[in-house]
Amino acid sequence: MTWVQMLTFAAVVLIVAVLMTKYLIFSLVCAFPGLKQFRKLLNLLYVLNLAGFALFKERTFLNTKAAEIVSLVIYFYFTFLFVFVAYGIFCEILVFVRRFFKNLYEKHLSPGKRKIILAALLLIALDTVAAGWLLAQNVVIKNFEVKNQKIGQYTRVVQISDIHFSRVIDERFAEKIVPMINDLKPDLVLFTGDYMDKGIENPEKIAEIMNKIEAPMGKFAISGNHEFITGYLDCIDFIEKNGFEFMDGRVENIGRNIVIGGVMDRSAESSNVYYHEDSKVLNQFQSGNFNIYLKHRPELDEGDSAHFDLMLSGHTHGGQIFPFTILVKIFNRYLAGLYELEGGAKLYVSRGTGAWGPPVRFGATPEITLIELKP
Repeated sequence: MTWVQMLTFAAVVLIVAVLMTKYLIFSLVCAFPGLKQFRKLLNLLYVLNLAGFALFKERTFLNTKAAEIVSLVIYFYFTFLFVFVAYGIFCEILVFVRRFFKNLYEKHLSPGKRKIILAALLLIALDTVAAGWLLAQNVVIKNFEVKNQKIGQYTRVVQISDIHFSRVIDERFAEKIVPMINDLKPDLVLFTGDYMDKGIENPEKIAEIMNKIEAPMGKFAISGNHEFITGYLDCIDFIEKNGFEFMDGRVENIGRNIVIGGVMDRSAESSNVYYHEDSKVLNQFQSGNFNIYLKHRPELDEGDSAHFDLMLSGHTHGGQIFPFTILVKIFNRYLAGLYELEGGAKLYVSRGTGAWGPPVRFGATPEITLIELKP
């Protein structure tokens, strides 16, 4: 990520955070008019926005339990604020629409009605954060099968994606998912990007645990956009230490007439990393093989699906937190689950195994995916 991109991202985040804080203060004052005399004190809420930037600091914010606690508090606060404002906007639309009904119209809602709206928004936001935190810990197994005569032998493939090892997703999470993966008895494990973020407290321990994943046909990984945010070469090194073979720009026949090809995330275009076109991999696939195409983002150009039989992606997190899901769907044709493509190819988009930012999921269950390949 270039300095221009970083500054642009920081500016957008700060503006959005300020606007969300402004709405929170507006809601409080409308419900409790007496708070107007404490307006300067309420304005201190804007200072909390600056705390969010601590989450994007380099590795100086590392290796302490306090760092994890501070990260969680900041993440939970901004998740609460986002949900509060998202549903608040919907309420304000309803307040505006009532103007078209003269018998319901009031120039301003009374403090009593504003208290009801505030209470409802607080309950929804708090429930979303609390329930979402519990749901994020509840990784589920998704399962589907693919039948194709080109498959040489019954093969169990496990896909994991978007773990985002970080300050708040650590070795405890690795200890949770490794037995789940091994219990599925995979022949092959495929990781489809966003393995880590900056701020891992104990990378050696995570590597030790993840190396316990058993897959006789191999464990393979590709880059996601966060590999470039975090540092591409460092991420490759870490992922390989975790027992995965890196597949960016590579095609490999792993046996049973199954061929795997992986592409580099397009974030490389704006990074100081050589970027290969997807066609470099797609054109190496041969029609007589069962071709598995690994690409972090579920994006396809016309004609791509003619080159592969199964494409595995992640990136979207299924929206991660409703109602953010709606926005994610607008920008992603393929949000989550299994899709049939032109020519009989299939695309599966994982909701992700971990979580980015707040360890909260609401309406988008984290998953480990078992894919049964049958001749």
